[in-house]
Amino acid sequence: MPFLTRRRFVALSLGTAAAAATRPAHAATIEPYTAVAFEAANKLDAPVYLHVYAPWCLQCFTQDTILQKLLAEPKFAAATFLRVSYDDQENVVAALNVPRATLIAYRRGRETGRLSWSVAPDEIQKVLLSALPVVPQRPG
Repeated sequence: MPFLTRRRFVALSLGTAAAAATRPAHAATIEPYTAVAFEAANKLDAPVYLHVYAPWCLQCFTQDTILQKLLAEPKFAAATFLRVSYDDQENVVAALNVPRATLIAYRRGRETGRLSWSVAPDEIQKVLLSALPVVPQRPG
């Protein structure tokens, strides 16, 4: 797992601003977590992702930077992304039993993947992909 230096943090900050400025129209967005939004999203036939985030946490910020890039991919357009505030929603964090910098994926109300602390893009993408519908492969 790469360490997050100040230089890398600044570079990632600039990348996040640039990515947001060039976001495609179909890109999903991260909305604040509410129990109502989470329950409603889990009734849909689409992935639901929770990101436990604290604004002062470097790993959270780096995960968010990676998520912003992935949100622009068409395969995540129908997904619901909800941000749980580590500082303001302690009851939700306690119920989830997770530390900050955690990403959880759900499909039809069932958890399909979970990742804490990692800032590796491939590991984050693996969690996101775990909630996508499986497309059957056609025989060759």
